[in-house]
Amino acid sequence: MARVLFHIDLNAFFASAEELRHPEYKDEPLVVGSASARGVVATANYKAREYGIHSAMPMMQALSLCENLVVVPGDHAYYKKLSNAFFDYLRTFSGALEILSIDECFLDVTEVIKQYKRPLDLAVQIQQGVLEKLGLKCSIGVAPTRFLAKMASDMHKPLGITVLRKSEISAKLYPLPIEDMMGIGKKTVPLLKEKGIVKIGDLMREENQQVLRQILKSSYYEIMKKLKGQSSDQLIFSTTRKSVSHSRTFQRDLYSTEELMEALQQLCREVSQAMIKAGRKGSMVSLIMRDANFSNKVRSVSLNQYTNEYAILYQAAGNLLLENAEEGQGYRLLGISIGSLQDEHNIVLQPSLFDKPVEDPTKNVLDSLNRSLNEQMEADHPLLFKASDLLKKEKQNES
Repeated sequence: MARVLFHIDLNAFFASAEELRHPEYKDEPLVVGSASARGVVATANYKAREYGIHSAMPMMQALSLCENLVVVPGDHAYYKKLSNAFFDYLRTFSGALEILSIDECFLDVTEVIKQYKRPLDLAVQIQQGVLEKLGLKCSIGVAPTRFLAKMASDMHKPLGITVLRKSEISAKLYPLPIEDMMGIGKKTVPLLKEKGIVKIGDLMREENQQVLRQILKSSYYEIMKKLKGQSSDQLIFSTTRKSVSHSRTFQRDLYSTEELMEALQQLCREVSQAMIKAGRKGSMVSLIMRDANFSNKVRSVSLNQYTNEYAILYQAAGNLLLENAEEGQGYRLLGISIGSLQDEHNIVLQPSLFDKPVEDPTKNVLDSLNRSLNEQMEADHPLLFKASDLLKKEKQNES
């Protein structure tokens, strides 16, 4: 049986949050962001969008489009509180919740939806509950894969509920403009349009495949899989909410991959050291990225082992960063969180016939001590040995 995934997205979240505590602004064009000369729009409510105002637009440009625009500075502590309440409410329906950012997530409802005579009643109940309990509007995409669920939730906003089956891909996705295709970056869209690829359906035309391979490069096969309904239906989530995390806000936005990876390297070292000191290991790595417009992106990966080793954490987090950092986008904050934690002494290793032999812990300690002593005494050979090794050496000399 196919999985049933919901992609749930809060509509104009920051602006809606401000309307909650400022009801007088509810019917006014409103944006959240800095009103300074270099400020940008973080979120615009739907009234402001009628003037052509959108997120990431320079604030000066937004003010020129709408003279009576209400500008409210961001309050991220308040938004985070609302976001946590939103996710806590969703967990009452299913514990299989994968958080993508402060205002969107996936929810696996494969089992719980069986309790409803009409499957869409669950989506309606969640949507109405979020509105009644939190005062927030959300859109829900219902589909058997992550990609289709995300595409579905974007189709009708605000307060939309959209079902997208694999059999409906050609009817519902192919007519959409190419810029609506999740996984294709803003800089790639003009390159595709130059080649006459203007609709999502154009990606599937046989005559376009050669040029698509050249333009999309490594992402070509993944995009083709998505459009054939063959992408992942697995969510990444932890059954425990305990985690070890470190984050850093930069004095200036970071744009280059090299700078981002260097910052991530230090964060991974700090997290690894904290976990080793606490005697904890984890099996889920999450990367938090906040861009110049204060938009948060959270991406996670599950490991096939519990670990607190820096090298493993850095490799996993680095892959997430390389896969999700947008070219030309500045980032003001990076964070790493390790979840699904266990105490080291509670972890039972089950080696198989194909595993490497278990390392000798005594040898590891001696190797570490020898490295330290060699550095201090400028020696080029081991200074410490196990007694058993000395005995073996004496027997070899005798023979």
